[in-house]
Amino acid sequence: MIESQIRLLFFVNGSQASAAAIRSQFFAKRFPRDWEVRFCYRPKRKWQGVLTFIQTALTFRPHIIYVVDTAYTGVLSGLAAKKILGCKLIIDSGDVAYELAKSTGNYSKRQLALINSIEQLALRNADRFVVRGSFHKELLNQQGMKNVEFIPDGVEVEESKIVDASELKQSLGLSGYLIVGLVGSMEWSERHQMCYGWDVIEAMGMLKDVPIAALLIGDGNGKAILEGRARELGVSDRIKFVGHIPYEKLSTYICTIDACISTQSNDVVGMVRTTGKLPLYLAYGRYVIATDVGEAKKVLPNVGYLLPYQGVRDNLHPQRLSEHLRLLLQEPQQLQITAKARQMAAENFDYDLLGQRVISVCQQLI
Repeated sequence: MIESQIRLLFFVNGSQASAAAIRSQFFAKRFPRDWEVRFCYRPKRKWQGVLTFIQTALTFRPHIIYVVDTAYTGVLSGLAAKKILGCKLIIDSGDVAYELAKSTGNYSKRQLALINSIEQLALRNADRFVVRGSFHKELLNQQGMKNVEFIPDGVEVEESKIVDASELKQSLGLSGYLIVGLVGSMEWSERHQMCYGWDVIEAMGMLKDVPIAALLIGDGNGKAILEGRARELGVSDRIKFVGHIPYEKLSTYICTIDACISTQSNDVVGMVRTTGKLPLYLAYGRYVIATDVGEAKKVLPNVGYLLPYQGVRDNLHPQRLSEHLRLLLQEPQQLQITAKARQMAAENFDYDLLGQRVISVCQQLI
């Protein structure tokens, strides 16, 4: 007897509201009706998720397990379920996990060894390894891996409606300013003394004489440090920190920003990335100022601006950023790229396109 339904189980290394969950949910929406799709989301205590994930797999008996991100909860559970059930295993990674952890300086040698071993297990045992940066695919292909698929971070372009943000601007005290901003997790790196947004704060210190303000969306242990630095520079009155905003409420906040910032380090960590924010900025028709690194390097010409960047923390970058923001004040017509930006998002990052790639990968495996 042939089974009519194909069962797909997502192991999500994150909560139901995490970026990993949002990615898996958008993929799941695109599968045909004859696929039965379920999710497992990681609990706060990561190790507890291993048993829960495996138990769910044993009950559901999926044909394919799709692990989103290479944290140990999903990877170890996926490997165990594959061995027990004989199902296919897809592992999806947005980073080079070990290199990223090593770069931050926030992990012990033992923790780094664990992260490295989990990543290597994932690379060696996945039936397909999905990466979100084209350079990441090239890098793994050069290392002899042939089971690699490039499926970048995505966005639902048609659902990303451009809205009037004038009321929010007024409530935040940002009316009359050119607004620079970003969405990101502000996790502080002690080694490099930086997190997302550090360059915006430093650039604002060089822009006290012009009507430019900043809007930083996100949370993390670096937020308080950035707020303190803004006070030191005497620009805290023109920098608004609004904390974490749920994905479904981001539209008005992103539409408040005139120039969105996407800063990636010029090393292997930055080179392999798309980051989920770049597609989001483009889908809302925003002008993007990015470092000349990673997937932004391929998609931004003519719909934004690329700044040179050296190493992990480039201390000259805020100066370059401030100079370009001054130029945008003088030439605001450069910001009028809404149609081009949305077209670029549709051609490269729309989930309708990416979802079909995921379906194709799954169909090949079964």
